[in-house]
Amino acid sequence: MGKPDTEKNVSDAAGAGGIDDLPQILPRSRSDLSVRRFVRILLYTLGVITVLWHLYYASSGRMPRSQHANIHLGLMLAAFYLASINFSPSGVRDRVGNAISAGLVVTVLATTAYVHVHYWRWLRQAREQYIYTNVDLLIGAIIILITIHATWKAYGKLLAFVTVGAIGYGYFGPMFPGILNHGGFDLETIIYSNSVALNGVYGFLLGVGATWVVIFILFAGIIESYGGMDYVIKIGRSVGRRISSGIPQVAVVSSMLMGSITGSSAANVATTGSFTIPLMQDNKVGDKYAASIESIASTGGQILPPVMGSAAFLMADLIGVSFVDIIQAAILPAILFYIGMAFVVHLSAHRYGWLMRDGDVMAVPEEERLSPVEMLISTAPYTIPLVVLIYTLVILRWDPMTAGLYAIIALVPAALVRDLILDQSSPSTVKIWGRRTIEGCKIGVVNMAPLTAVLASLGIVIQIISQTGFALSFSLQMVAIAGGVFILVLLLAMASSILFGLGMPTPAAYVVVAVLTAPGLVQLGIGEITAHMFVFYFALLSTITPPVALSCAVACGIAGASFFDVCKETIRLGLFSFLIPWVFVFNEQLIYWEGTTTAIIFLTSSVGILSVVIALVGYDLQAKLNYVSRALYMAFAFAIWFVPNMTVKIGLSLVLLVWVVAVFNETVPSLEKLMTSR
Repeated sequence: MGKPDTEKNVSDAAGAGGIDDLPQILPRSRSDLSVRRFVRILLYTLGVITVLWHLYYASSGRMPRSQHANIHLGLMLAAFYLASINFSPSGVRDRVGNAISAGLVVTVLATTAYVHVHYWRWLRQAREQYIYTNVDLLIGAIIILITIHATWKAYGKLLAFVTVGAIGYGYFGPMFPGILNHGGFDLETIIYSNSVALNGVYGFLLGVGATWVVIFILFAGIIESYGGMDYVIKIGRSVGRRISSGIPQVAVVSSMLMGSITGSSAANVATTGSFTIPLMQDNKVGDKYAASIESIASTGGQILPPVMGSAAFLMADLIGVSFVDIIQAAILPAILFYIGMAFVVHLSAHRYGWLMRDGDVMAVPEEERLSPVEMLISTAPYTIPLVVLIYTLVILRWDPMTAGLYAIIALVPAALVRDLILDQSSPSTVKIWGRRTIEGCKIGVVNMAPLTAVLASLGIVIQIISQTGFALSFSLQMVAIAGGVFILVLLLAMASSILFGLGMPTPAAYVVVAVLTAPGLVQLGIGEITAHMFVFYFALLSTITPPVALSCAVACGIAGASFFDVCKETIRLGLFSFLIPWVFVFNEQLIYWEGTTTAIIFLTSSVGILSVVIALVGYDLQAKLNYVSRALYMAFAFAIWFVPNMTVKIGLSLVLLVWVVAVFNETVPSLEKLMTSR
């Protein structure tokens, strides 16, 4: 299977250009060593050191998690500010920004070293005996300010304002009315409790990020450098070629796979949408529809285990259950989501004429036609680590960091073996593999750095609202306002989750609503995992909910469509996703598995999803439906979902399924035609 052009074929296997397309890390000569090259060398060196440190910690665990979290925070923030330096400054503002970033790199490393050296004194004296110095407070204040600044720089003013607002709330507590009122804290207490006491910035959020989350983000970065993104797109194309609605289905599959390992729906839209949206537009899909399909699909990727936009790890730690329990609870609702998503796209493609035809763009390119053996070898760097990950997580039930460690250990040599087999074994092949590995380390660290900043900032928010008692008061007040009525409490929890999630990345949105609203649902007797999944879904869906609708904003920018039109279509086509949390709250067997009962509930719920999608799209493959027909389909779905009698659920599902199949096959006339004939 060797081919003459080694460099070209290795690059093809990895899904990118040749060696010259990879960044030159070391200078070729002394004259080639510029400031830009020096900073790049620092960033790549920091990337490799960071990955090696986390792999070492995952394999040994020879220090407390909070001490490791401090090193993690320092490495990530240093990488964040190095990566933010602009080498094409357009004015004084950019030059000042570069100077600040460079200064902050030094400051971050210095404060990290200080905390590491004084860690045990902070733990034993400051935290337990309230003995600390003014220098400790100064270092703590600097860490808090840098964390807030990095959050603002990475995610914008909203999240930074949330953190500053929480600090203000802690300080001005006596001035607030009602349930917001509390005794207040002075600045020294706020700084102490959020840094020197190893809480707040160093709380459980940063601890989870520094262990369970980071290993998967680093894993994803290395996969990306080995051509994983192209592999995801190829899977989407492969699925798309086999069904008539194939072109928009590429967006569904690609966004599903990429979204499960990213921490932001908007980032997923920006990544996969840059390919899928133009592809859909080139094949007759309207601008607003292309943007809305990508927005919904990317949002759904955050629901898909095992990573769930990093929220799965936070949920397991917050509730105190195993990570496998969270995966099990999340998988069936995620499948329901993608059944609905695929069916929405399929019906829409038939209604609006986006169907595949012979000779369309989705024909298999010559360079993608591989023999079965070549396909098996070329995909080995992705399939082998995935098998290792599933085996260690599900079968051996290891913790996520250890499982991620072994997945990376399987990934790196698998990529080298692939390149050596598919191409000539030569120093050039190994050189390309080495540079891709270093590039992957840098990608993983740069991707993780902003998330580290936001987790540290949210640690401050959680610490303050817990200290003030606001979290408990909010949950009690929510139940009181609804008068303890189950449906009303759920509605308030839904509204609160959407509101608190507006404009936030997945982990941030989940943590806020989990602390504020989930306890109120648990008080009503809902299972703890179910309650957390309920608020997590709605916090996540805020990314496609106006007026912010961040995913829609990114998608409409790529598609060149109106923001209002994209939001309107996204809500119409994606409304089924807002119903899924209600389905598993009233059918908790989808979360807590009960053998045959769970299987039956899942199947009947799937039929309900199909019915709702027909109502939302307004088409049943025979005719467009009026509002009466849509209402009937919607009513059937609600009856299947919410009628408590199992016999009724099964009976209604069978009737509806037989009817829908008959309509699709044109064995019976459409409901619309039937009503019109009368």
